[in-house]
Amino acid sequence: MNTVFLTVMVTLLKYLVTLIHELGHYLAGKLVGYPVPLVTIGERKPFWQVSFGGTLFIFCYGFGGLTLMGSSDKVSRLRSSIFALGGVLFQLAAMSLAYITMGIGNADNYFLPLIFLVLNGWTIAVNLYPSIIARNEAYYFSDGLLLARIIKSREIHHE
Repeated sequence: MNTVFLTVMVTLLKYLVTLIHELGHYLAGKLVGYPVPLVTIGERKPFWQVSFGGTLFIFCYGFGGLTLMGSSDKVSRLRSSIFALGGVLFQLAAMSLAYITMGIGNADNYFLPLIFLVLNGWTIAVNLYPSIIARNEAYYFSDGLLLARIIKSREIHHE
């Protein structure tokens, strides 16, 4: 396989994986009734943005992503946990769909689905690792740290 082709495909697949992950947070937030004011795909200079359903989607160069949950009266540990796990769960669904539709055992078509699955697995592991992420002079919790803080919180909001 051509090295340039492989590099381009891995780059595009990684960007797609980030898009899938952040879209999962967006959909989970909307599902549980949270406002989602901002979804950013990439972490460098923006090249395109669109507003949809009260959410600003900003597409940037780079591979990071960020989905901000707005404030809501409906805050609960369950809803916040669903939002925190939304990206990972959507990725697992995408991985399953890719495996079912493209397969990995087929000798003619195994490499790109395999790369897609590996990139998804890596992204899931990185996101579930509890850490603080510095971005644009602000600090954000990784999905794993957010989930750990939700689980450890003693305050339960009733809906």
